[in-house]
Amino acid sequence: MFKRYLANKLPQASFLLFGPRQVGKSTLLSALKTILTVDLLDPEIGLSYSKDPSLLERQLASLPASGWVFIDEVQRVPKLLDVVQQTLEKKPGLKFALSGSSARKLRHGAANLLGGRALYRTLHPLTSLELGSHFDLSVVLNYGSLPKIWTLLLNKQTDLARDFLRSYVTTYIREEIKAEALVRNLQGFQNFLDIAAANFSGQINFLDISRQCSIAYATVREYYSILEDTLVAFMLPPYLKSARKRMSHAPKFYFFDNGVLRAILGTLKAPPSPLELGRLFEQWIIQEVARRNAYDEQDWKLSFWRTSHGAEVDLIIERGDKILAAVECKHKKTIARADLSGLQAFQEAYPGIPMFIVSPVNLPQKIDQILILPPDQLFDTLNKL
Repeated sequence: MFKRYLANKLPQASFLLFGPRQVGKSTLLSALKTILTVDLLDPEIGLSYSKDPSLLERQLASLPASGWVFIDEVQRVPKLLDVVQQTLEKKPGLKFALSGSSARKLRHGAANLLGGRALYRTLHPLTSLELGSHFDLSVVLNYGSLPKIWTLLLNKQTDLARDFLRSYVTTYIREEIKAEALVRNLQGFQNFLDIAAANFSGQINFLDISRQCSIAYATVREYYSILEDTLVAFMLPPYLKSARKRMSHAPKFYFFDNGVLRAILGTLKAPPSPLELGRLFEQWIIQEVARRNAYDEQDWKLSFWRTSHGAEVDLIIERGDKILAAVECKHKKTIARADLSGLQAFQEAYPGIPMFIVSPVNLPQKIDQILILPPDQLFDTLNKL
């Protein structure tokens, strides 16, 4: 029921479409007119190809010389990529649409990533543009923007939406982590996930997390890497080009969806506290900017700025060597001069950079050359930089 931004922007050549579970990859690619579809999520089908990857080779040999082939969740049988590459050389008229929710198993299994013969795209949860007139900031902060969740919420099935989010977390732990044997100690990973979730939107202190989880430091770093590779979370690196101040080097950590995060935290039924709302708002802004960066191929480099003295700006946007904007996130209707301190500190070090505070205000404002914008106007402004 939602028109996806990528619907009319998918490559006309072979491509891999990555994205977390339930963001709509299969639905999006089902619109292709395919001459063969392989659903590796089906246990029986997946087992058949896992036992005999050459089965795909025989099937492809029987197909016409041109047309689309769709393989869903290709990371479940990485050896199929070798067959795909061979086929691209033998039958260049065939085009492959390959979806996956994890690049980890492909890379770590030394799987053939098609050697540049296929393009890469990523599908995310719904953006505010895709939600259109249905968009509601409070709902996005509480329940995220997975298509299934919004369908349930629009049908007034809030309890079912919460159940689905809880099930998503359970399914993720079971299927993405256990079934693919990404970790040996599943309970240890669950403990880590709970603590990582509680520290979302903050800088990662790997040593402290290691102590809290009673897990080795190296294992904690590996667990964070697993969350990134399975597209459930991402890190925002620090901006480290300041010549004037010693900078903080630890990355910040965000989940891909607010609803999934709140399901991990077990807070879906409780309204967020003002502090949590601020962190959820920051996380959503970073998510949304990252999604639009990918969809519009803006080539932005995203980071945050924080000095050892505590001055901080939530988001720095660069293209090449040029800083395009500095953005601070504030979930409050009234912005005071005290809210400008981080941007003002950055402005001292980097004068002339466009400065923004994004806030749920009704109309734009300006204080000391810093623009205060509602989210939709911020996104529009950034796209024009």
